[in-house]
Amino acid sequence: MKKNHYIIIAVMIAAFGAASCKKDYLDVKKIPADMPVELMYKRYDYIQGIVWNAYSYLPDGFAWLDMEAATDDAYHTFVGNRSHIFNYGVWNQFNNPDGVWANYFNGIFQANLFLKHKGEADLSSIANSIVNNDSTAYKRAVSNLKFMEGECHFLKAFFYFELVKRYGGVPIINEPLDYNKPETWQGLQRNSVDECFKYIASLLDKAAVIIPDSVRTNSATSWYESGRVTYGAIKALKARALLYAASPLYKEAGSTFTWADAAAAAHEVIAMNVFNLDASYANLSGAANVSSAEAIFFRRHGAQNGLERNNFPIVFEGSNGNSLTPSQNFVDEFEVKTGSTSVPFDWNNIAHASSPYANRDPRLAATVVTNGTSFKSTTIQTYIGGNSGQPKLNATKTGYYLSKHVNQSVDLLNNTTTTHQWLYIRYAEVLLNYAEAMLNAYGAAADPQGYGMTALQAINRVRTRSTMPALTDVTADAVVHERRVELGFEGHRWWDMRRWKKANVFAQPVRSITITLNGSNFVYTPTKLEDRVYDASKMNWYPIPQAEITKTGWQQNTGW
Repeated sequence: MKKNHYIIIAVMIAAFGAASCKKDYLDVKKIPADMPVELMYKRYDYIQGIVWNAYSYLPDGFAWLDMEAATDDAYHTFVGNRSHIFNYGVWNQFNNPDGVWANYFNGIFQANLFLKHKGEADLSSIANSIVNNDSTAYKRAVSNLKFMEGECHFLKAFFYFELVKRYGGVPIINEPLDYNKPETWQGLQRNSVDECFKYIASLLDKAAVIIPDSVRTNSATSWYESGRVTYGAIKALKARALLYAASPLYKEAGSTFTWADAAAAAHEVIAMNVFNLDASYANLSGAANVSSAEAIFFRRHGAQNGLERNNFPIVFEGSNGNSLTPSQNFVDEFEVKTGSTSVPFDWNNIAHASSPYANRDPRLAATVVTNGTSFKSTTIQTYIGGNSGQPKLNATKTGYYLSKHVNQSVDLLNNTTTTHQWLYIRYAEVLLNYAEAMLNAYGAAADPQGYGMTALQAINRVRTRSTMPALTDVTADAVVHERRVELGFEGHRWWDMRRWKKANVFAQPVRSITITLNGSNFVYTPTKLEDRVYDASKMNWYPIPQAEITKTGWQQNTGW
């Protein structure tokens, strides 16, 4: 009875969650609280809601955005923001502000519930409603049930990947074990990192067999709603997972996947010939980004303005200064274009230092609001005494504001709103994944597998989309650079530096820019803003929550 009671409660929560997030996914039929569990999975009209509940455990990219301030790319203006706990080095197994353990195991539980009961769905009422030999509704229901199976395999893979990249090996669970019942976890052992990555790959392989690419284009499946898992999303997640599995941190932990495996997986996405780079880099953080040919998997959000209220420069009434502000470390990463070539920005170069935002990689202007930027037809002044600079209350401390994801059409005074869509995976990332894997497997200019693209060609496709000059060679440092500027503030830097075992950079000071107005000229002075703490001997992995250690008796991750 307790198990049945829990499941009913879970689905009631799902119904509530769907009501509050229906713009995120789709409208779902509310499940009555008194619905007997034995009927819940038999009723086809309710079973889609159960799958949407599994979707609801996917990460909210915008909610995670403040964690960019725990990298060297940003600083959060609000002193109580969770990123500062990471930056001071005071997080641990008792207090982890990014503690997602329970969320993802609950998501795995929901997916496993469906996979266990999927065969119980009763379609007889739909079959009995066929009139004039029109079996369209019945065929749709049959197909939809099958596709939902593939979706749940994908979702499990997604949740497991999020866990493994944080904690290392975790228990592989194929039955719907109730996370909230400790007795069901007693005796479970953590699987190895290699076993987990192999399991993730196997789940995605299963999903790819069930959900064909034709779902997108076949008129018979036009009812398959935008935002649901697609074949391209399955293949792209596998490419990302194998890239991590081949990276130094995970290889050291026992992964047997290779760079060649990761390159082959990324090539499968490219060979689909479905996705393309958007002509405009700025479109990718706009309100219509999910319609871009670059969007592979995404989450839709309802109309809101919280992101804008937090991140608009403070010259705008209604901005609250709860801002995620790019660092000077990040801004310095963008190259300076000089004719048909480009060079790294250099404060020792007099021309660069006197006009630091001139002729920069265009992705800088699409990502960062700098001093003198026109924002909502207002010139933003981040210099000392400027309309959005220090010492004004809640002004940026780095000298910059965030432009990426922030919609300038919002009117905070009139409380207008806008839709936001978080792109979990986009095509530029696939190309950069491919470039990194090919470089490490075969070198910059070799293509021994006949994929039709070298590492150099892949990285140049990403650069030239933003009118940056093509490289003549590609190195590991070039990969690090390109991922930082192309994928900035999209949730990659925190994990990239860890998997490369280069996260000790997070222990280096975060810098800002002090700008003073001297007559009609600006003087730009890079300044240390904050010292930070990062202990790579343990912080490359998250600690297992202490409650789980107590429950299971597992050995804690090293150093915690």
